[in-house]
Amino acid sequence: MKTLFKIKSLVLTFLRLFYSLLSGGEKCIICGNLSYLLPLCPECRKLFTIEEVKRCKCCGKELISETELCMECRENPVIKNVDGTFPLFSYRLWNKELLFLWKIQGIRALSYFFAGLVFKALKQLQLEYLVPVPPRPGKIRKNGWDQIDELCKILKYHYGIKVLPLLERISSTQQKKLNRDERLSTIKSAYVFSNKALLNLPQKLCIIDDVCTTGATLETCAQIIKANTSVEKVYAMTLFAVD
Repeated sequence: MKTLFKIKSLVLTFLRLFYSLLSGGEKCIICGNLSYLLPLCPECRKLFTIEEVKRCKCCGKELISETELCMECRENPVIKNVDGTFPLFSYRLWNKELLFLWKIQGIRALSYFFAGLVFKALKQLQLEYLVPVPPRPGKIRKNGWDQIDELCKILKYHYGIKVLPLLERISSTQQKKLNRDERLSTIKSAYVFSNKALLNLPQKLCIIDDVCTTGATLETCAQIIKANTSVEKVYAMTLFAVD
């Protein structure tokens, strides 16, 4: 499986690079300079560094003036079972376009770029075990891939991160089409614990998803894991956070 995945990844990367060269390259979404393989030039890739910033201890969003909690988590907290939330970047400006190109346009070369960033963050936080937020039923069969599934496979086979498939999604409703209240009311029935055969689970692990909007998905997944296992600490990491 590991060898097959690496071969498949190499072929896809080569084809993407070949197409990029054949078409004369593409523009970097940040500076507009010529770039190949990724929609980011080498210089602009350096902007994506994992920095330590003051974050809300509940949802993980960057704080401006509050001491421990953001205003939203003070007044109406969603996250209660997650022991720490770590979004890597804000969902603003070119980050929105980058997620769209990866998730919707299917520029899968970005999976390796994001995987490298996640690996660095996991090392800083001393987290070794990942639980992916699973895709909607039938998504991989329909689209041929899922961004979080592929991200976790890269982290597993190329970086040695231990990936634990503990969850299953049973709802096919797309969360991005729902407003905040609808997300909060439907998300609790969207996921179930799916792998009781996995024994000797670690004391702490980390849920991984692409973007945190309300935090409802992360909270639901953490609640399910804690209710069905002996895991004591459940953290969450996302590439982006809507703030």
